[in-house]
Amino acid sequence: DNMKFQFNVNTSDQDYLDYNKFWMLRSHYGKKQMTTFRIVIAVIIGAIILISLYGGNFTLDSFIGIIPMAILLTLFEVLLSPLFVLFLRSHLKSLKKKGKMGYSPSSVIEFYEDVFIETTPDNKIEQKYFAIERVSVVDNKVVYIHVNSIMSYILPFSCFQSKEQYNEFFEFIKTKCSNIDIY
Repeated sequence: DNMKFQFNVNTSDQDYLDYNKFWMLRSHYGKKQMTTFRIVIAVIIGAIILISLYGGNFTLDSFIGIIPMAILLTLFEVLLSPLFVLFLRSHLKSLKKKGKMGYSPSSVIEFYEDVFIETTPDNKIEQKYFAIERVSVVDNKVVYIHVNSIMSYILPFSCFQSKEQYNEFFEFIKTKCSNIDIY
């Protein structure tokens, strides 16, 4: 099998944070979860508001009483994404302190006709292309190759030698995976 592409990938903490923010806030996978979470919270708070109004016989006092709940719901909906990013930053810092990062800072990823292989200082993983669920190209800065809803390979544009090489790789990966999302 002759090699089609080989990339030396250096992943920083910021790259990993950006990936996790993308995954939760913009990706096919995370958007569904965030939307479901927002709807569940809205339904719970909405039910509490209705119960309060009903229990208060829809008087002016009962309407005034729901104002804090309405404010809470609005704040939750507006602040969910920034709060998630703050939580994520602190979670990644604690993982780093424990020495259990979810990624390898350096790896080599080789793409062949039938498989691709990631080699890190710790291990070597060979994947067949049918394992790829989708590919996300984000802001012309990074390519994420999602093998499932949790695991992805991060290819920052800095690992491509040129725009031409990136274009060749993009055409190649399109032949291996039909779910390509461009953000």
